[in-house]
Amino acid sequence: MTFQAFRDDDLEKAYRVEPLEQVIDDLKEKMRIHHILRMQQGSCSIESGFVWSDLLTALERVGDHCSNIAGCIIDLHHHNMNTHEAIRSARMENENFDDEYKAYAVKYSLK
Repeated sequence: MTFQAFRDDDLEKAYRVEPLEQVIDDLKEKMRIHHILRMQQGSCSIESGFVWSDLLTALERVGDHCSNIAGCIIDLHHHNMNTHEAIRSARMENENFDDEYKAYAVKYSLK
């Protein structure tokens, strides 16, 4: 989605990135908690825990980078150069943010 927003200079797609990034952050936290529970139950080793933690962090960073790229696209359209402000305003200005967040949360929910 971020690539398409960038390639096509698509402001609507850029606004759809932030709700997905928030879902990614939430999923990372849930997966981290589930992993801690598995380690406490002895079903997972500490070594694999480090690998899992690194993987989750890397995936979260990909989401953060996508959010930053989308923020830059939004900035360019609003002639603004403050990406973090653009990301914050993407949440405020996007009337569909909550609906999109909920839809992504359902689509990518943990089973």
